[in-house]
Amino acid sequence: MFVTAPWRARAGVLAPAGGRWDFVIVGAGTAGMPAAIFAARRGARVLLLDAAGDVGGTLHLADGEIAAAGTRAQLAKGITDDSPDRHYADILRLSGGRADPRIARRVADEAPAMVNWLLDNGLVPLPEHPITGHPGRDGYSVARYLWGKEKGRALLTVLRRELAAEVGRGRVDVQLDTRVRSLLVDGNGAVTGVRAHDASRRVLELHGRHVLLTTGGYAMNPGLFERLVGQPAYAASSYPYSQGDGLELATSAGGYLRGQDLHRCGSGSILTSNRFPARVYARFTTMPQQRLPWEIWVDSGGRRFIREDEPSLLVREQTVVRLPELRYAIVFDRGILDAAPIGIPGWTREQLLTHFETHPMFAHADSLDALATRARIDATGLQQTVRDYNTAVARRGRDALGREHLPRAISQPPFYAITQLGHSATSSAGIVVDGALRVLRGGGAPVPNLYAAGEVLGSGATLGNAFVPGMMLTPAMSLGRWLGQTLPI
Repeated sequence: MFVTAPWRARAGVLAPAGGRWDFVIVGAGTAGMPAAIFAARRGARVLLLDAAGDVGGTLHLADGEIAAAGTRAQLAKGITDDSPDRHYADILRLSGGRADPRIARRVADEAPAMVNWLLDNGLVPLPEHPITGHPGRDGYSVARYLWGKEKGRALLTVLRRELAAEVGRGRVDVQLDTRVRSLLVDGNGAVTGVRAHDASRRVLELHGRHVLLTTGGYAMNPGLFERLVGQPAYAASSYPYSQGDGLELATSAGGYLRGQDLHRCGSGSILTSNRFPARVYARFTTMPQQRLPWEIWVDSGGRRFIREDEPSLLVREQTVVRLPELRYAIVFDRGILDAAPIGIPGWTREQLLTHFETHPMFAHADSLDALATRARIDATGLQQTVRDYNTAVARRGRDALGREHLPRAISQPPFYAITQLGHSATSSAGIVVDGALRVLRGGGAPVPNLYAAGEVLGSGATLGNAFVPGMMLTPAMSLGRWLGQTLPI
């Protein structure tokens, strides 16, 4: 249905007066909304499409973290020595040099105007912001990272209001509950529009001078997820409409993908079920800055794979992503259960014990062999690992992996294991574009009239396989805005 502010149906409008729009934007989320707003302000006729029943995309769920150099938020804190060049250098450093330098450069240059626009239109950062980053992670060289109290919804509030104004002026048509199924392509291979199905299953052919793919990622499409990154989509924790439609559309026109090798899986969570995809149920604290480890962590072979008090979250995450099936178990005994702080925030000892009787990710047994069977761990490997670890405890610090916090041996039954699985709510792989955000074919030539911005480019384009503060939402909004401002009308 076509909608106008506040997103009510406006029936019967299937084409603009001139026969086609200047912009057909597929995806009314973090990148698509700014593209529509700023194109409309230049006088463009814009059609904004989305498969969902509301605008906003992942902003409904996101933490709302953004970053830019030279913002008014920095000036308010007396920070005057930042620059896009410095931001760009930080993006490359924090991503381990694996972010796309063309995309990173464009984002660093365009982000200040985008963030200042948000600040001018009502975004209020938390009082202590901007900051350099999160504890346990490498951060920026200067404080430029910020978000508001309402997180992603704080950004959505601004975008929704500004988009509604353009809809009200008749410059933007918004059609929701409409999924784009294919691109319209002429005899020369140029994209001329899209073919979509609306909520009534009508087939619509919608023509535009420029077609923008801003559909987000594929994290909620388990089959595509596993096909692209070679790992199961364990957790259903992303936006339901993150189905990978934009990637499929781009490749149908000759585009190709990159970033399959840049999958990030975090340091693991306890999921609701062993039938996947499942939801995140809880997380055992793995940050030594918050709770020093008493337990050991073992892979499916029963082997420790990292010093459990490793201070770097990035090192922990990049170790987990190399594990078979991204799976490990946190192993301990009755003595540790009695002596250590509870490892799951907010839980009581009694609550924890109950889960060993009822939850599939929790196992206990009176012997290590039986525990290994119940937790799907190799028994021989686990026995040897526990012996080696107990020897290190007795020697007071001679741990083979360099662990320093060795409070007590694992020797008193019953024994316990909690399974954590690495998962991601983002999509590392995405469409390859050039510096003008034109979708590229395998030979390097652009697909005429087809552009892409946002997570459809893949998180790897701005994060590499690491974490760069604010470099998911900031690129989406900044690049969407830039397309809306610069493509000819």
